[in-house]
Amino acid sequence: MDRQRYEYARLNQEDLSAIPSTVSKLFIEADAAQLYTRPIFYKIQQEILASCYDMRIQDIGPLVDGVKCYLMKDVLMKDKLFEVKVSQNHVDCSCKKFVMCGILCRHAFCALNHFEVVKIPRLLVLNRWSRTAENRPSSSKFVGVSDDFRKMETVSLMVSNIWFSFQKSMNKAGVDVEKLSYVDKVVKQLNSDLGDGSGLTKKAHMEVMMGPQPTEDITIHAPNQCKNKGSGFKRFVSQREKTIKEGNKRARKCKFSQSSVHDARTCPRKNDSSAGDAEKNKSSTEKNKSSTVDVTGEVEVDSGHED
Repeated sequence: MDRQRYEYARLNQEDLSAIPSTVSKLFIEADAAQLYTRPIFYKIQQEILASCYDMRIQDIGPLVDGVKCYLMKDVLMKDKLFEVKVSQNHVDCSCKKFVMCGILCRHAFCALNHFEVVKIPRLLVLNRWSRTAENRPSSSKFVGVSDDFRKMETVSLMVSNIWFSFQKSMNKAGVDVEKLSYVDKVVKQLNSDLGDGSGLTKKAHMEVMMGPQPTEDITIHAPNQCKNKGSGFKRFVSQREKTIKEGNKRARKCKFSQSSVHDARTCPRKNDSSAGDAEKNKSSTEKNKSSTVDVTGEVEVDSGHED
């Protein structure tokens, strides 16, 4: 535990005390250095550099409702085109890397750069990858990027921007007592000006995103079969894995004909091989007998000569 705490504190100190250096002169790379932790920034940096060197824009659609569609090609992937829809506050790529990994792809950065967006949209900055993850509110995990949540897109964007601004102010205050006292005074005055309103609670947020909670009774039945013992669980093996496992096994061969189609019991050459072995055994037995007779004769001759 002490080692984990030390590593945790060391990584936090590296992220908050220094900013990694940028390779290109793009504003969006400098913005990523301010937002992401060091390991995630290096992955983002690779995608940004790849967007500059490996992307080829094939077609650009018209601007409709602030959204422009790009059709681009990756030189590292032959005969495959990617469709990217980009606006000032959002970007969506057909490769779906952001959905799978949580970071933007090279196609998205290429479209953002061509669309003259100098900062990464804050809706696409996940809390777990940011340098200020500990200071972000718990409600930020409800920030969505899907088209189904456009009703909450403006509110989520404003909440993210406010928390980024507040964290920036706290970093500027540092450990200065006077500046921290001023920030505390301003926050208290803001709380008194806002009153005692409950604001947007977690329940209200969920109702806006997924609809109100049903009022009628809901009956949930138990499943037909349930496995609640960990030792009884077996992983389902796919047909592909079964085929690979069977292919790696060494095929059994017939000892007579060395064929893998049949075995020694059903070999058509079994009788021939048995007869051949019997003849060999018979001939070897006759040779042994003859050699025994020759040795006996020689012994008898030698004994007669001595007499």
